[in-house]
Amino acid sequence: MISMYWSSGRLALLLIFTFVSVFVLCEYVIYYPVILRCSWPNVQTVNSHVPLRAFFLSDTHLLGAIKGHWLDKLRREWQMERAFQTSLWLLNPEVVFILGDVFDEGKWSSSQDWEDDIRRFKRIFRHSSDTELVVLIGNHDIGFHNEMTKQKLERFEQVFNKTSARILTFKGVNFLLVNSVALHGDHCPICQRVEKELQKLSEALNCSIQGALHNNQCKNTESFAPIAPVLLQHYPLYRVSDAMCTGVDIAPLDERYQLFQERYDVISKNASKKLLWWFKPRLILSGHTHHGCEVLHENLYPEISVPSFSWRNRNNPSFILGTFSRSDIRLSKCFLPEERTVLALYCSSCLIIVLITLNCIRMFRRSLHLPNSHLGKHKTL
Repeated sequence: MISMYWSSGRLALLLIFTFVSVFVLCEYVIYYPVILRCSWPNVQTVNSHVPLRAFFLSDTHLLGAIKGHWLDKLRREWQMERAFQTSLWLLNPEVVFILGDVFDEGKWSSSQDWEDDIRRFKRIFRHSSDTELVVLIGNHDIGFHNEMTKQKLERFEQVFNKTSARILTFKGVNFLLVNSVALHGDHCPICQRVEKELQKLSEALNCSIQGALHNNQCKNTESFAPIAPVLLQHYPLYRVSDAMCTGVDIAPLDERYQLFQERYDVISKNASKKLLWWFKPRLILSGHTHHGCEVLHENLYPEISVPSFSWRNRNNPSFILGTFSRSDIRLSKCFLPEERTVLALYCSSCLIIVLITLNCIRMFRRSLHLPNSHLGKHKTL
């Protein structure tokens, strides 16, 4: 009897150890082998310039106080935190760009809720001083155009220290940051200010590229690296639908042919033409659709839509690794663990544990029955 209880105790410890091991695998370890498959692409360099390593993600949609369920928050935010922290540790990017819709309810959040959202964001996306974090504006951060207000815009810009139109230069590579929510073209005050800033940046960049700094037109303009920029914004440039998209994680068939609405799903055709005309970007990176997409505008300007980084929006979130030099750009896509894979590991492990436990209970009952039957026989004699 003592050996029986001893065996049962060892079995219980084994089952607990198994469950803990599966938990550690699914919540910590699984991110390492998956992200280790990713690598920085190589680029051509000129004059031994060290290329820039940039990390792009989008649409994290941190849940708010109004619609966010605590379990949903816990699960999806933990996934993003582990994915981001593991990626930083393994890949060591120099700059990270988040292409908008950082928050799900920024357009509704009270001041107190906003502060809580910011606190959670800083915990999830914490980083060392060696890594620059650049956050762009999305429609869920400040609202769609008709919901956007000066107060919402200013509180976002104050936290992330970025304006609605700006060029940042890293290692001689220009990145144009645009608040695409303000490209509505209806002459609203915010829209007018953003368009004016973009025109000013276009003139300054053209002066830098053409080397015309001594002309009167370029006398008081800001100076930038003399190369076309990489355009970053939340909304994609105008396209009819996702039917023309290519890539491994494009929208499913039932969504791919749905027509896009201008100024809601994509920026307007007119705004797209202005951006391409003013800046002639080397590359456009956008978010918003939660799906991947690769398109070529006017047979000259490549655009890549970055899928959502959260399990809440995709079973297979991903991010993009980019290596940039003044003369070349190379990108690679890095997929995170799939949510259904993690759930399958949990379910199969729990099923095995339950089956083993039931089998042990059956054997334990049988072992108890045998001594009782022997005792019954002795009494009969």
